[in-house]
Amino acid sequence: MKTKAIIATVLLTTGIGFGAVSTPVNAATWHKGMPKILQGKWKTKTWKPYKQFPNKGRAYLKISDYWFGYQPALPPVDPMAVQRIRYRRSGNIYHVIGRETNNAPKGGILQTFTIKVYNRQKLYFRFNQSRTPDINHVYYKY
Repeated sequence: MKTKAIIATVLLTTGIGFGAVSTPVNAATWHKGMPKILQGKWKTKTWKPYKQFPNKGRAYLKISDYWFGYQPALPPVDPMAVQRIRYRRSGNIYHVIGRETNNAPKGGILQTFTIKVYNRQKLYFRFNQSRTPDINHVYYKY
């Protein structure tokens, strides 16, 4: 009887010891591509980008699994295409990096974005290097 108790104690001790040595999960890893919840066609509500002009417009995003394109509401802002996308998730916020290749040197220009997902039909898209608020809006899936 004593030998069974000793064996059980040894097995439990080694099991707990191995459990304490396990490596923690790294939540801040960068994943390739875009998550399914962000993929699709998105648009803003109609808005007036320039206060001095009466023109109204709507901005568009098309997000695929490894690239996305941005079409601004009104000119003179150029459309943007970003490729080689990677993302990191923190709750309902996605930090996205990619390479813009329009009129860029070889290898593209590194761009960073922050996307906050409200639900499957609504998200907030923020271009981190933008000096104008043209791209920073709430987008709706269509």
